[in-house]
Amino acid sequence: MLDATGGAAYPPARNTWEFPPPPSSARWVWVAVLATLTGLVVAGGLVVVLARLGSGDLPGVIDDDELLTTIAIECSLMTSTVDMLPVYGTAQQQSETIRDQDRAVRLMVDAIRTEAAAAIARDRPSDQWLDDWESLVGARERLARRLLRDPNASLVVPVDGDGDPVTERMADVWLGDAACEVPPTIGSPDADALSG
Repeated sequence: MLDATGGAAYPPARNTWEFPPPPSSARWVWVAVLATLTGLVVAGGLVVVLARLGSGDLPGVIDDDELLTTIAIECSLMTSTVDMLPVYGTAQQQSETIRDQDRAVRLMVDAIRTEAAAAIARDRPSDQWLDDWESLVGARERLARRLLRDPNASLVVPVDGDGDPVTERMADVWLGDAACEVPPTIGSPDADALSG
C-alpha cells in the first residue's frame, strides 16, 4: 500500500509484533541472565565504594571541616607574624629572626594540636603534615646555628621517604584551595636575606 506521497504507508498495515520472536537456545538465556546479574553486582559494589569514600577519610588529604577551620585561623596568625619578621642584616640578626619565625610556626603547630586533637585523630594525613612543619622548623634551627659560623649557610629542606622535599608533601594535602601554605621565607629564608 502506498500513501499520497508515493512512499510506503506508515504505520504499516500489519503489526510487526504479531510475528513470534526468533528461536533462541537455553544457553543464550542463561548468558543474558548471568550478564544482568553481573552488571547489578558491579553497580552495587560501585555504589558501596562511592558511599564509603564519600563518608570516610580520604587518604593523603586533610578534609575534616573542623580541622581545616582551625588550620586556616592558626596559619593566618603564623603567616602574618612571619611576614612581619623579614630575614636580613648580619648573620647574628638573620639567625635571631629565623628563630623568631620558628617560634611562630611552633605556636601554630601546638595550637592546632591542642584545639583540634579529636579532628587530627580522625584525619590521617594531618598528623604527618604537622610533623612536617616540625621537621622544617628543626632544619631552620640548624640553619640558624650554622649562620653564626658561616654567613653563607643555606637551608637544607628535609625530604620524605621518596626523596622529595617535605614542603611539596605539605602542599599536596589539600583537596581544593590550600588552608595553609608554607610562607616563602619559611621554605627559603636565605632568599629573603638576599632580597633585604
